[in-house]
Amino acid sequence: MRYARLAITVLLVAIPSTLVEDVYRERIRTAQATPTTDNLLQAAEAARLLRDYRQAEEFLQQAAQAVQQAQNGLLANQILLELASGGGVNGAQRALRQARRLRRLAPQAVAGWANGFPVLLVGGELDEMIGRFSLEAEDPRYRCACYAQKAWMLRVAGRMDESRMYWDSLVTAWENDPPQPDDPDARADVQAQLARNYARAGRHEDARRALETAMSMPVSDEAVSGVRRRWAQTYAELGDVEHAVEHLEYLLSAPTLVTVHTLESRMTWAPIREEPAFQALLERHR
Repeated sequence: MRYARLAITVLLVAIPSTLVEDVYRERIRTAQATPTTDNLLQAAEAARLLRDYRQAEEFLQQAAQAVQQAQNGLLANQILLELASGGGVNGAQRALRQARRLRRLAPQAVAGWANGFPVLLVGGELDEMIGRFSLEAEDPRYRCACYAQKAWMLRVAGRMDESRMYWDSLVTAWENDPPQPDDPDARADVQAQLARNYARAGRHEDARRALETAMSMPVSDEAVSGVRRRWAQTYAELGDVEHAVEHLEYLLSAPTLVTVHTLESRMTWAPIREEPAFQALLERHR
């Protein structure tokens, strides 16, 4: 009788343990299929409890990457919302300052935000950091050519000739090692960026040739708005207000990054902002 009771006890203990392991393994499979932050954290816990510490560490690394991507997406949307809705330079800078208070942003990460949103450079708050970047920098955190960031910093300061030199360095680097994405939309976008940056470098004939090529490249309906914004930027840099406004009319009439407020605040439109045709465009869409 004693042995029978022992067998029943062992059976009762074994069944819940097996069921729990099945639950943990299902959490791991869920995270592998749908790697959201919550799923990855649950899978990391499950792997740890199953004593698979290597897999637990892998899930934690994936979760950390997902959190960082979410944080970057949050900051991008905060800056874009400020610019789109009228918060302007002050709103964009406030969003970056808040992000830097909440988490440590590496210098090159801050430089990346400055490149994407040059209004962050207005006032010179980031100038000391941008000025430290160099391919020969002793501190690896500042080891970056950062041609675009330096070009924007100088342009914001009104030092146009020096700015053009850095844009020229950027397009020369592209010429020597051209980006070659596989995706047709990405190729069209890169070509349009090249045209725009030629114009920023003062190489207007190269810009026109590159833009002609860009506008002949296939692009999907989903990506056309973004690529067309690059075309408008190129025309703005070339001082071709008529063609810039033509594309901006379309972009203002569709759900795009372009709004009246972004046209008033973003640095990319500064070359034509005071032109009567550009001001008339703003008035039509207020």
